[in-house]
This record gives sequence, structure tokens and C-alpha cells, in this order.
Amino acid sequence: MSIRQLDDEGREIWGDFELAIAGSTHTGRLRKTNQDAFDRFDNPDRGEILLVVADGLGGHQGGATASKMAIGTLGKLIRDGDGDSSTRLKYAIERANFEIHELAGRDRTLEGMGTTVVALMLCERGSSFVAHVGDSRLYRLRGGEFEALTEDHSIVALLLRRGDITRDEARDHPKQNQITQAVGISDEVETEITSIDIKPGDTFLLCSDGLHGMLSDSELKLLSGRSPDAHAVVAWMIDAANQAGGKDNVTAMIAKIHDHADPDG
Repeated sequence: MSIRQLDDEGREIWGDFELAIAGSTHTGRLRKTNQDAFDRFDNPDRGEILLVVADGLGGHQGGATASKMAIGTLGKLIRDGDGDSSTRLKYAIERANFEIHELAGRDRTLEGMGTTVVALMLCERGSSFVAHVGDSRLYRLRGGEFEALTEDHSIVALLLRRGDITRDEARDHPKQNQITQAVGISDEVETEITSIDIKPGDTFLLCSDGLHGMLSDSELKLLSGRSPDAHAVVAWMIDAANQAGGKDNVTAMIAKIHDHADPDG
């Protein structure tokens, strides 16, 4: 593991940027176990930082197993795999899908398990990348504009795209938890990977539906920009989701990008 260089404010120095990264997960107020998982993986030789959130499904044991397997597989293959960033990211998710599906077929107690995945690959050189399967999301706050950089693989998202329901109707739709894609459910998975740029002042939020299902986009925007302290923002978000009902496991990761050359950035 590399030693992270910090500035006087505790931000990581990363090339031309300073980073503030934090993540946390909580069982919520109604669930007895937590099937969410998250992690961060650094690849200093390639100038990469991978952030991942996974939300398991398929029973208490199966969901937790699937999300942890996905996180572990992505971390290993991002560090040790061949190819460019997007190639390794796509292959890592496909490999996680294979391993989870195979284990579920061998162990009847894990039958039907799967997981969502949302990943942000920060690249010091060139484009960065977003990958996702399922309904865990990545948002970006830039210059006062807050937008989702992923589109849910879910029944409700499909109905929204077709214009069959409104966004207000979507929040309380009876099928809001039904996803159309997940890692490990079948022998193949379709992974969406998009290239993005990163700029000083950007804030990225990765989260499970236990967060975005409890808080509106306007609430998430307000919390995302409330402080430059990523740890504080994550804590506020999880607390707000629980105060709003905490109906599911809730996980959030925040990455704040600052300009290393700007002492006030």
C-alpha cells in the first residue's frame, strides 16, 4: 500500500489535484443485516483510484456474499489486470459476474444471489471512467449543477424513459426496487462504461438505493455541497437517510476534487 501524501488540511495530494475521499455504510433502521459493501483501491503505478459501491441481493447471506465478492474481484483485477483503465474495469465486472454466478450454482444457500455495482475510476492522466450495473448511482456536483451520471437498470427507470410515469410517481412506484440488471444473476452481464472528465471543484457521490431512495436529488445536492469535508458529508447523508425512514441499508462514498495549485481551492 502506498503512503498517501497529505496537505495541511488533510487532503490527499494526487498529481495536479487534491482529493478528499470518504465512505461509510449503515444497516438502516429496518434491516437486521447489511448487504451493502464499498471500498477504495489505489494503483499509484498507473495513476488510478477506484471507488466502488455494491448493493447485494438474494437473501441475507447471499446478498452480503455477492457484494463483497464483487468489491474484492474489482479491486484485484484493477490492480493486477492487463489493458487500459476501461478495459480492466469492464473485465473486472464481467469476472465478478462469472464468479458470483458460479458460486451460487454450487451452493444452494446462495442460490439467486447478485449485486449492483457502481464504480468510479479516477485517472490522473486522460479520461476517468464510470461503470455501473443495477440501480446504485453516481452523481456529480459541478458548478452548482447536480446530475446523475448513471441511469438505473430498473423497471421504474424504463417506465420513466418511455414516459409512462412521472418522476413524482416513480418515487412511490410499487416496482421501484425491481432491477433489470445485476452482477451474478445470470451467466452474462451488460456493463455500462462511460468516460468522463474531472475538474477542480467537482464532487462525486456514489451510493446505494438506500440513500437515493430516501432522499430527493435536491436534498443530495444540498448535502453534497455543504462542506469540503468529505467525511462530514457522508455522515450527514447517512443520518438524513435514516431520519427519513432508513428503510434499507445505506451506503455513500464522496470524492471531492480540488486544485493542488490553488491554496483556496
